Amino acid sequence: MIKIGIIGQGFIGKMHLATLRQSKLATVTAVADREPSNLEGKVVAGNIDVSGDISLEGVARYEEGDALLRDPNVEAVLIALPTYMHKEYILKAAEKGKHILCEKPLTLTSAEGREVLEALNGYDRVFMSAQCIRFWPVYVEARNYIRSGVYGKLLSAQFTRQSCKPTWSWQNWLLDGAKSGGALLDLHIHDVDYVNYLFGMPDQVEAIGCIVPREDVSQVNAYYRYANGPVVAVDGGWMHPADFPFRMGFRMEFEQATLEFDSRIDANLHVYPAGGGHLTPDLLPGDGYSREHEYFLRSIMEGNKAEEASPESALASVALVERERAAIRTVATA
Repeated sequence: MIKIGIIGQGFIGKMHLATLRQSKLATVTAVADREPSNLEGKVVAGNIDVSGDISLEGVARYEEGDALLRDPNVEAVLIALPTYMHKEYILKAAEKGKHILCEKPLTLTSAEGREVLEALNGYDRVFMSAQCIRFWPVYVEARNYIRSGVYGKLLSAQFTRQSCKPTWSWQNWLLDGAKSGGALLDLHIHDVDYVNYLFGMPDQVEAIGCIVPREDVSQVNAYYRYANGPVVAVDGGWMHPADFPFRMGFRMEFEQATLEFDSRIDANLHVYPAGGGHLTPDLLPGDGYSREHEYFLRSIMEGNKAEEASPESALASVALVERERAAIRTVATA
């Protein structure tokens, strides 16, 4: 069992804790958080429910991440801190020789990300970005259809991700664009990263968005064009009231089929072949969190690099978000 410490026990830190409790490959030995109430093992608010065991009985609790990193009972560290702290704690964790799984986005800016990659060049531990959508079963199945070509070439794709306004974060950091990067970098990047994972950097990026004072871009509609690939539309944002339900989904048009997923309806992938009919293929068990954990842990156990969610590819996704932001600001000032 790999001994894991989690730095950050807000919403996403609790999600990781509850998920890791189900793992047969790891045990959570320590947690850290500057907010005392987060160390009480209680549920915290978020845009999706955290279910499972989040008690902290028998787990070492620290008020600072630095103390957790000094704990010899921690082999791997999961960084679930606010985005503006990622760079600092990636470097601190590396200094202590820990395996590192860092929540998305990898860093607040691509410039910070390049500094991290340069500093960790040749690092002999597993360093992975927690881009959970790459591992989410319905997205994995869609990727399989794209790569297999069973329904021909993918012609177009549309992705969406919408949430209520995230008013639950520590010191309201999510709604401070200087600390979170706004909805672009915190929420929308899930789909940006998945598209980048599938197709790489687009040849052309167009984007419009709503800029809210202090929050940065809080709603975006972006369009990607590939010279030899599909036309892709991606929208996302959190400009919604508290009772607005979280939703994510996509639609993909192939030469010989259409695929659709809508979390408001169910967790299935719906396939509509050109010849007629309606299929709901079996999906891998678990969710994006459990499957990214398993991949991270097996990479450690087998001595492999985490190529499926490498920090280099995660940094490219941050850079793609920055291209969107630049396009939005160009339109806004035109």
